[in-house]
Amino acid sequence: MQEKKWYVLYVKGNHEKKVEKRINDLGLENLTAFCPSRTEVRVWSDRKKKIQVPLLSRVVFIHSTETERAHVFGIPGTVRYLYDQGQPGIVRDVEIEQLRSVLESTDILSHTTEEFKPGTALQLDGYGLDNQEGVVVKSTKNNVWIALSSVGFVVKLQIN
Repeated sequence: MQEKKWYVLYVKGNHEKKVEKRINDLGLENLTAFCPSRTEVRVWSDRKKKIQVPLLSRVVFIHSTETERAHVFGIPGTVRYLYDQGQPGIVRDVEIEQLRSVLESTDILSHTTEEFKPGTALQLDGYGLDNQEGVVVKSTKNNVWIALSSVGFVVKLQIN
């Protein structure tokens, strides 16, 4: 039996949750999808609404064997897998678990934006990302963008 690994699947914009649901609805034992998302309050002129927003735009993580991962291309909205040096990009299980723990965390962290200057290296242990280091790319009054080289993404953290 082949080992299941986490692959990075690119999808069309605003299709992340739809693709995740359709993949999981296929009912295949060796194929599951995970789209990390967060709750965000959107404000319109007449109302406020809480909605689920993907944490990583246009990305769905696929847990599958090498032979089963091609089944996703029958689903509308899928684009392609991430490749690194000609090989499929693989995310370690521990990184997915860390991502899940960050999303489930209810801890409120308090920092000032003066600490987050671009180019500053940060240890992210206190943010639920054990043994991870990131580099501040950009900061604003309430947000900090941190580049995580091990995952290949920039993560946006909302601060108070």
